[in-house]
Amino acid sequence: HPRRPTVLFMRQRRCLAVLLLLASTSPCVMVRLLCLHGKGNTADTFRDRVKPLAKDAELVCVSAPHPLGDGFAWWHLPPGERSFTTPVFEGWPETLDFIRKVWTEEGPFDGMLGFSQGAILVAALVALGEMKSGRALASCRCLLLCGAAVPGPFQREIADLASRADKLENGNYVALHTIGRQDDINPPEGARQVAAAVGGEIFEFDGGHDVPMDEAALEVYRSLLKRLP
Repeated sequence: HPRRPTVLFMRQRRCLAVLLLLASTSPCVMVRLLCLHGKGNTADTFRDRVKPLAKDAELVCVSAPHPLGDGFAWWHLPPGERSFTTPVFEGWPETLDFIRKVWTEEGPFDGMLGFSQGAILVAALVALGEMKSGRALASCRCLLLCGAAVPGPFQREIADLASRADKLENGNYVALHTIGRQDDINPPEGARQVAAAVGGEIFEFDGGHDVPMDEAALEVYRSLLKRLP
C-alpha cells in the first residue's frame, strides 16, 4: 500500500507524456478559404493560378453560377458597361444565394479570396453587410481581395463604409488588398477605394491585373493568415 501513490503518479506522468506527444505530432488545421475567380474563368483555372498558396491554406475554388463563353461569371453586364461603372449586376440575386449556399453547405470556411470580378464580389458582400453578426457570412474572419474595383451598383454603400471610423461594424475579419501598380483592367485607384471601405492592409506590387504569387506576396499572405481573429 505505501507504494501505490507512486505507481499512480507514474501512470499520470505517462498519460501526460502521451497527450503532449499527440499534441505535438498532430497536423495543424489549415485556414480554409473560399476562392472566387475572375470573369470568364473557372474553378479549375483559378485553382492553378493560386496553387502556390495551397501550402499555407486549404483553397476551395468554385465556379460562378452564370455561364460566360468557356467559363463563368458572377454577373452579366449591360452592353458597354464595366463592373465599376454599371448601375446593375444582372443575375445578382442568384449569385448572392449561391454564395450563401456554398458557405453553409461546403463550409466551414475561415475566409474568402477573390480576384478581379471575384474581388469585386467580396467588396459587394461587405458593402451589403453580409459579414455582420447574425448574417449568413458572419463567420468570415479573413478577406483577400486581388485586383478589386468598386462594385458599380453599390457605390453609395462603399462610400458609406469608407466614412466610418469603426471598421468592426463591417464584420470581425482581417483583410488584405493586393494592387498591381500597372493594372489596366481595374485601375489601382478603385482598389484603394475598396480598401478604404473594407479596411485592412494594402500590398502593392510591380505588375498588372494578377494575383501575385511570388515569395514576397506569399510572405504577406502567411502573415495575414496567422492573425485571424
